[in-house]
Amino acid sequence: MGILTCVIGGVLGVAIGIGDPPAPPARETQTVQVGEEGARIVGFVKKCERIGFSGAVLAARNGRVVAAVAVGSADLEGKEPNTPATLFEIASATKQFTAAAVLRLVQDGKLKLDDPIGKALPGVPANCAAITIRHLLGHTSGIPGTNSNGGGTELEKVLPIFLAGGPRHEPGTHWEYWNQGYALASELVARGSGKAYTAYCKEALFAPAGMSATCFTGDAPPKVEGVNVAVGRSVRGEPRSALAHPYGEYGFQYRGMGGVVTNVWDLWRWDRALHNLEKGGVLGAGAQQELFKPGLNDYALGWFVRKDGRGKVAQSHGGGVRGFVCEIRRLPEDDGCVWVLANRDDAPVKQVAEAVQTMLFGGAAPVIDAPGTLAPDRVAEIVGTYADAKGNVLMLREEGGVVRATIRWSANAEWTTRAVVGADGEKGLVFIEQTGPTKLTVSRDNAGGLVAIELASMRFERTKP
Repeated sequence: MGILTCVIGGVLGVAIGIGDPPAPPARETQTVQVGEEGARIVGFVKKCERIGFSGAVLAARNGRVVAAVAVGSADLEGKEPNTPATLFEIASATKQFTAAAVLRLVQDGKLKLDDPIGKALPGVPANCAAITIRHLLGHTSGIPGTNSNGGGTELEKVLPIFLAGGPRHEPGTHWEYWNQGYALASELVARGSGKAYTAYCKEALFAPAGMSATCFTGDAPPKVEGVNVAVGRSVRGEPRSALAHPYGEYGFQYRGMGGVVTNVWDLWRWDRALHNLEKGGVLGAGAQQELFKPGLNDYALGWFVRKDGRGKVAQSHGGGVRGFVCEIRRLPEDDGCVWVLANRDDAPVKQVAEAVQTMLFGGAAPVIDAPGTLAPDRVAEIVGTYADAKGNVLMLREEGGVVRATIRWSANAEWTTRAVVGADGEKGLVFIEQTGPTKLTVSRDNAGGLVAIELASMRFERTKP
């Protein structure tokens, strides 16, 4: 049987016959919704725009896309809409591709996972001789995550900075997230393949998977019909295009640990390439077994591998960089996935992903509906600056009808919590951050004026409207 498609109001309804191979719509810029579940997911994502979500979502089950939808604007000015074909940067979710590139070279006999990194990287000090390629990819090198300085394109300059002091724990015995381990892994890819890291990823991973729009920061926009490039809005600096370098250049300060620019349809193609071992031309069964074999802290190689609320395997990773955040999830026992990409770095992508996953697959976690927007008088009442007894500062500001929240913590001036505030019922408020929603309560004086906001066990007194 064939695929019957029809466009109604910009939404592509897809009727798929039994036995048909999964396929994207004729125009990937269009919304796709299949059945009641697809309609529910699309409706939920559209409601999330009311609380400031701007991005794209794709959800699939049993090897079929059930929903693909985007909201918000790619230019953040409302002139160019996001679509499911829009490109976003995925930051640390890039690590899956670095790990896959290493495993492709292992599969081809050019690298070995348990070889010491010093075998391929000149200048590794003697106290780091026990660190292997596997340790880098699994965050078990023993090097602390604070060894995060250094950049540029010259290995001999960054290596002593990255490895300064050597392992604090015996390699393989302690898990600690260390971005720079993936920068070194990118150099292993380059030396093992004889090509630039970016060139090898495009040739060995993206091309055979059919990911024609996927590229890296610093690249020119791909010449693929319908594909546009998102500009990301940030609470930590100026807006930036997904293709602009967040750190000046694609050097060791970011290479391998971040930098892939892609869309939800290309991520779907990647998922299919991983699923179809004999047809994907990317990784065989043995390499995939290594890729997804969980180690310490449930981290495999570029993926967290844990059980979801139903007790089924979930392979996931998040990412965040100036202007962009994402949450990617594969559900292999269901042959399904959930991709959530956003061009605002305060977007609650984990909450969106959790809700979409529960809508599609069920589970113990309740479905989280999108909170409602606040009435204008409610917005005017709560915006302002608040502080608690420890000097932590809560700032609520209005932006396009959405109340955005920032908490600056006194214990760490560089760390902030970003969220939005939505309506929970007629009078209730809810604080929505990456980890999910938390109810807010307000305190008033005898005249009814708002004097404080309570969040969990913290009380923030109003300092100025």
